[in-house]
Amino acid sequence: MRLFKTTFALWLVVTAGVAFAGPEDVIRSKLQQAVPGTDIKSIKPAALPGFYEVSIPGALVYVSADGQFVLQGELLQLKGKQVVNLTEQAQASARVGLIRAIDKRQAVVFPANGKPKAVITVFTDTHCGYCRKLHQEVPAMNQMGIEVRYLAYPRDLPRVGANAGTGAELASIWCASNPEQAMTMAKQGQPVPAARKGCKAPIAEQYALGQQMGVTGTPAIFDEKGRQLGGYLTAKQAAQRLGLN
Repeated sequence: MRLFKTTFALWLVVTAGVAFAGPEDVIRSKLQQAVPGTDIKSIKPAALPGFYEVSIPGALVYVSADGQFVLQGELLQLKGKQVVNLTEQAQASARVGLIRAIDKRQAVVFPANGKPKAVITVFTDTHCGYCRKLHQEVPAMNQMGIEVRYLAYPRDLPRVGANAGTGAELASIWCASNPEQAMTMAKQGQPVPAARKGCKAPIAEQYALGQQMGVTGTPAIFDEKGRQLGGYLTAKQAAQRLGLN
């Protein structure tokens, strides 16, 4: 009889735990079961009824409360004549802390002329055509009061590693005696000066940061509010999106 009571009590504890598991627990369990090792940053109710917003490195997905359905892509909300990108809003909010944590000394900086009116962070690859085209707009951006901070994002890193290919060239830029001049030379297709001895460039770390921020291609431009302004932009377009016009 005592054994029966003990077993029954244990059964009550286990079934109560299952019965009262919240949607967040169910979703986490389902995702971990389907994709073991998934790094889930947060789970919270989404604006879409019946779904939860799940933050994973570099992206947001939307999962039904029972954990059976997953939606990938941007969640848009129609407000009269306005279309609000709720996914970008949520991602921008998450990126702000990452951007503020960036050590300016680890970036290749092209300062604004005079007091900066805005700062943009640009993940770049020296062999990307639109990165080179964007770099031609940097002097005009600086003239408009926009400070440009470059971070490294070698697109061939997953294939060749951070110490070869574009990663090696970016490391030479970061470790040059004049990184700004070296960046301009590389973007013009010229050989980059030899790096300073003993210098270690944060190429792999910045690439990882880009992935965490959702970068999928270069150039990727972010403002101080965490918003991704786009890829290639003219100086005029950048000023407009930054609200400087």
